[in-house]
Amino acid sequence: MIHLFRDYYLSANGSSYICGKAASSRAERLLRGSERYYTNLSHAVASTAEIALCDAIAVGEVQTLQEAVQELRCIRDEIIAAIGGKEV
Repeated sequence: MIHLFRDYYLSANGSSYICGKAASSRAERLLRGSERYYTNLSHAVASTAEIALCDAIAVGEVQTLQEAVQELRCIRDEIIAAIGGKEV
């Protein structure tokens, strides 16, 4: 399982990328029941960033359009940092 950002992770099976929040178990990290399936990596990562933003709005962490844009920028920066500072 690959860490994307915050508590969101990426996994895969033979035909799909699987993204979601992880829950720890003693043996390994498992995706919770709200995982989503994608056929390509770029869509998986972009959609997961949008889901993270939606989650932040839903719990009241983001309340204005300016905060929403800033939150997406922060998520983007976390992803760029995770791949060694190189944009793709």
